[in-house]
Amino acid sequence: MKFITKVSPNNRDKDHSTSGIMAELAVGLMVVFVFSMVFYFQEYGMEYVIHGVGLMATSIITALVTEVVFALATKRKVGYHIKYSYPLVTAIILTLTVPISTSFFALGVASFFAIFFGKLIFGGFGHNIFNPAGVGRMVIFSSLVGSTVADVTTGATPVSSMANAGWLIKDAAVTEKFLEQFGGLSNLLLGWYPGAMGETSALLIILVGIYLAYRKVLDWKVPVVYVGSVFIFTMIIALTNGVGLWYPMFHILSGGLMFGAVFMATDPVTNPTTISGRVIYAIGLAVLTVIIRLQSSLPDGVVYAILLMNMVSPLIDKLTDGWSIYSVKKYTVSIAVTFVVGLVLTFLAGNGLEPKAIEFPSEDGGLPVFSESTDNLPEVVEQTEDGAVVTFVMSAPGYYALEGGDNNTIEVKINKDTNTVESVAVLEANDTPGLGDRITDQGFLDQFTGITYDDQSASVDAVSGATVSSTSVAKAVRIAFEELNK
Repeated sequence: MKFITKVSPNNRDKDHSTSGIMAELAVGLMVVFVFSMVFYFQEYGMEYVIHGVGLMATSIITALVTEVVFALATKRKVGYHIKYSYPLVTAIILTLTVPISTSFFALGVASFFAIFFGKLIFGGFGHNIFNPAGVGRMVIFSSLVGSTVADVTTGATPVSSMANAGWLIKDAAVTEKFLEQFGGLSNLLLGWYPGAMGETSALLIILVGIYLAYRKVLDWKVPVVYVGSVFIFTMIIALTNGVGLWYPMFHILSGGLMFGAVFMATDPVTNPTTISGRVIYAIGLAVLTVIIRLQSSLPDGVVYAILLMNMVSPLIDKLTDGWSIYSVKKYTVSIAVTFVVGLVLTFLAGNGLEPKAIEFPSEDGGLPVFSESTDNLPEVVEQTEDGAVVTFVMSAPGYYALEGGDNNTIEVKINKDTNTVESVAVLEANDTPGLGDRITDQGFLDQFTGITYDDQSASVDAVSGATVSSTSVAKAVRIAFEELNK
């Protein structure tokens, strides 16, 4: 009798070598990228595709250059180093996690940080603590969030819109109208809407994930436990708040959750090596994702959850090391305890949620000036009088402020004798260049001229694709009127 043995995991057959696995992963990622480019071509035009391809090229070139310089500086063979460092996969994943409005400069800087600080500084591939692409995405979100381009822009994403609503909508009619903005849950599944490149089509990501799991490129248990835990945690929140099944489905289908589950959380270098450890790791990801979404100013939370769990991964490995089939009871209890603790924490995070008023434009794009919203209200920073005209300078939260940026600064002049708007001006626009900052257009601002305090039904046309920014101006006018007439 002849026995054929292999030493695991180093001596593997050609189809399942590290190089083969990374190659298949890269192909799967590029399938997602191609879908994204098809969407932007169909809906927005060729300039979006050119910019998207340029972003991908920028990330790949930056990653390669960084690897080459590092190899030369450390006196390694350049070809051999790059072959076994796999910078291509990191560059592709990072590109797919950013919106198409990202500038080449921002993605180039993030790609350098992803490769050098996320991987090489730890000793290279296989030694990194953090997911390199996650490090690059964090750099963009924390330091380069305003680095967008003027001629390639998109509107608010489902996750940022839900964050603006306080991550809870109880009214059925409001829920339906909210989901209609993005084509409903079915369209969130298909991904035919703007968002981060590669993160929108949950269906395509699932299909690619199934194939990669079948090919043993990734461990299916991590994404299944992660997504399943998020569903259960948010379903409990939905039930306790009287919200329907759409709520957990929205959490799963929107933002980068599905992409992170399939392509980032399954990174074998930064997650635990034991089966029980990976299950605990996935549950921890779900807990952090839900808590960050509900209780922080970070709309999505997936990348931060992954980076935080990367730090805990060595500890999980240490605790689960040596568990075997003879310790089934031990790791079953540990997994169950982790899940129950997660259930309690996410329940507490969702228990105090209060829905925020959502202002939808009317069918003709009109925004009410005298709305009853009490969320994200402007503040008067200066008030002066010149005869009958009172000038208010307002600090008004726009779209960028929801992402942690600065408010817009609005000047509102009102004639106190006639209670009529004399003029409105934007002194400082901090929203997305080329989109949100179009509230400075005189045609938009002139709509406010002549509005009186007595006309409580007054409305203006919002800037297309910049409803939140337009609302910040409308609210500034309303608060100025209220200050003058209180």
